[in-house]
Amino acid sequence: MSQFPYSTIISDLDGTLLMPNHHLGQFTIDTLTKLMQKGVQFVVATGRPFLDVQAIFKAAGLEDLYLITSNGARIDKMHDKNLYLNTLDDDIASALTMLEFDADNICVNTYEDNGWFISCDVPELAKFHQDSGFDYQVVDFTRHRFQQVEKIFFLARDGHPLDPIEEKVKKLVGDAVKCTYSAPHCLEIMNANVSKASALQHIFSHEKLENSIAFGDGLNDLEMLSLVKTGCIMRNADPRLVSQLTHLEQIGSNAEQAVANHLIKLFEK
Repeated sequence: MSQFPYSTIISDLDGTLLMPNHHLGQFTIDTLTKLMQKGVQFVVATGRPFLDVQAIFKAAGLEDLYLITSNGARIDKMHDKNLYLNTLDDDIASALTMLEFDADNICVNTYEDNGWFISCDVPELAKFHQDSGFDYQVVDFTRHRFQQVEKIFFLARDGHPLDPIEEKVKKLVGDAVKCTYSAPHCLEIMNANVSKASALQHIFSHEKLENSIAFGDGLNDLEMLSLVKTGCIMRNADPRLVSQLTHLEQIGSNAEQAVANHLIKLFEK
């Protein structure tokens, strides 16, 4: 492995590795296949749920990899049983879904052991999961039975602010949860200390992470990008991420399959 600049590649999905149509580009698939065949390890680190991510990479023929999902609340390998799970307390999950918010502009979701649940029908979300067929179930959270909640997330329409909900969450449960944003319109809530970075530390030694490169575009990537030897930010990244990691390199956009292009430059020097 000494001929390569890094032994491990870690990447977020939406806004990073996936194109704007939420598909893996063929150039990206070919690049990752080539590097993995040469012994480079690839790790997915995403806010998406396991079953969704597993289906995407199985369809792409990329199967020997770690999957960090729900922002680090869960870790799997493609065909092994679950390696790690850090879920929200059921009572906290219930209380968070009961917060007051503008239901005309915001919906609340949970990723749980038995699926994806949502407070209202949002048909446009289907485009995010075309490759996997993963879909939500509309429920009344006042009657819902919570089971191993990996994360709760609030989705806003048309730039509707989520800061008031974040403040309510902090007032209600304080340090019992971790709040972050995968995109400006998506507030995500996990158990305390859950992050992509903490999941990576659960899998890999410090030495391994010191020989890793990571790619991301959202605030939920901040700790991960700061942890590894080299963090790279997408040109289409959340400006709040860029402002907090001004020392990191910005590469191209996900529309250009910039992760794959950057890896070719690094690994084929």
